[in-house]
Amino acid sequence: MEKLPPGKLRVIPLGGVGEIGKNMYAYHVLDQILVVDCGLKFPDEDMFGVDVVIPDVRYLVENKEAVQAVVLTHGHEDHIGALGYVMPQLPGVPVYGPRLALGLAKGRLAERRVLDQMILREFVSDDVIQVGHFTIEPIQVSHSIPDSFALAIRTPAGNVIHTGDFKFDQTPVDGRLFDVAKLARISEEGILALVSDTTNVERPGFVPSERIVGQTFERIFREADGRVIIASFASQIHRMQMAVDSSVKLGRKVATIGRSMSQNFEMAQSLGYLTAPDSVRIRADDIGQIKPKDLCILTTGSQGEPLAGLSRMASDEHRQVRIHEGDTVILSASPIPGNEDAVWRVVNRLIARGANVIYDALAPVHVSGHGNQEELKLVLNIVNPQYVIPVHGEHRMLSLYARIAADMGWLKDDIFQLEIGDVLELDATRGKVVDRVPSGAVLVDGSGTAGIHEVVLRDRQHLAEDGFVVVVAALSAETGELISGPEILSRGFVYLDQNAELIAAATAYVKELLTSLPGSGPRATDTLQSDIRQSLKKFLEKRTNRRPLILPLVMEL
Repeated sequence: MEKLPPGKLRVIPLGGVGEIGKNMYAYHVLDQILVVDCGLKFPDEDMFGVDVVIPDVRYLVENKEAVQAVVLTHGHEDHIGALGYVMPQLPGVPVYGPRLALGLAKGRLAERRVLDQMILREFVSDDVIQVGHFTIEPIQVSHSIPDSFALAIRTPAGNVIHTGDFKFDQTPVDGRLFDVAKLARISEEGILALVSDTTNVERPGFVPSERIVGQTFERIFREADGRVIIASFASQIHRMQMAVDSSVKLGRKVATIGRSMSQNFEMAQSLGYLTAPDSVRIRADDIGQIKPKDLCILTTGSQGEPLAGLSRMASDEHRQVRIHEGDTVILSASPIPGNEDAVWRVVNRLIARGANVIYDALAPVHVSGHGNQEELKLVLNIVNPQYVIPVHGEHRMLSLYARIAADMGWLKDDIFQLEIGDVLELDATRGKVVDRVPSGAVLVDGSGTAGIHEVVLRDRQHLAEDGFVVVVAALSAETGELISGPEILSRGFVYLDQNAELIAAATAYVKELLTSLPGSGPRATDTLQSDIRQSLKKFLEKRTNRRPLILPLVMEL
């Protein structure tokens, strides 16, 4: 790969700009690369059959001998969820992370059977990590998960502050405050670039403390006459602790539903991030033995995921939990952009089954882990960087952050709204996008297979919108004459019983096509199938204004 002069630094987002999730950022100095975070995001509704979306890492794979390490800021899936797919392509590259982030990652890596291949190295707030030309100092920040850090990255070209996800919480659940003193001390040395979270830039003021959620939980637990079911991310350790604390205080038992929720509960407890008396925990299979008034259930599904616990409860398909009149369901998360429709579908189904559903618009059952406008401005002022690089946001968020930075005195030429794959080159005098690298998104389906081709996705969308039609016909292998069929079958296109005339007309049309062709000998099956596909597509589109997928099956007998 190209070796940069000592005064040059390149910043390359491989995810996390123009989108929420899929965070991954590469820093290139001299002949070495440092990667920060390795996250996934959830698919859009038109990504049929796709489970998760991960960064395209061809650039890293092509230059894997230069990659020194991957450093994690915290343990949320949008920062660690792609490790199991990416790291096997970068053998020998170590992953540094906080204790909780590595604990959460190990479960996912074990599921993908790649844990044994990984080099995992834990860091704490006082560590100084030296990897190649990079010196990394973690800076403790407040977020919605313990063990969250910003990173001070020292390079031969200058210092960078990479904020990760942060907010200012003066009364955090775990008592660990944002280490503003350390951030200020390092910033006094001079910062070439601030790479900052922008998720909540549209919200004025400051984010409320996480503790208000615990107070709301306690009030709801006290007032609820039946079971309390809390849906949140499986990595929301703080919310688990609040649920346990309220349950202990008010005499409820706690059950966890779902493998990821149960695994993370036990892992966080074993590492000391969660305190829960043995007497408060019960097995999911014992839920039926506990009075509704004495039970709290923790489950996944806060984003409307169809296979998660809450969605299956809402559809009355869950093996252990059926929603009853009098149940109180707390949705302790806000919908990720793009998931809103799925979330409200689940909420409506729960209400239809008699549940009392409480979400953030009704009561403070969720507090964001991302700082609002004043917190973002505060970090900008403390760090006082030469260059400003907003990340972790959709385009409107990056744009608003850039306008705020400009209002605060930064020159527009020193503020960079990047696209995924942009190569931003910085030095002491100027910054400029000088190149692009292969980048984008890799789609992963339910089998764990990564790299679903866009043609496959387009076919799935086509099938969902217009269905498909199968045409079956048999020809003589000797003469090429039609001896059976054609028979037409439809799925997702039209209901056969109510469209007999259309199917009959289509059958006659295909039969005429087959019999009108020369029948003096065998004919090329591939050519015939192509002719049927093209002709019948035009026929059906003209009759119905729809374009189903046509699957001809011509057999020679």
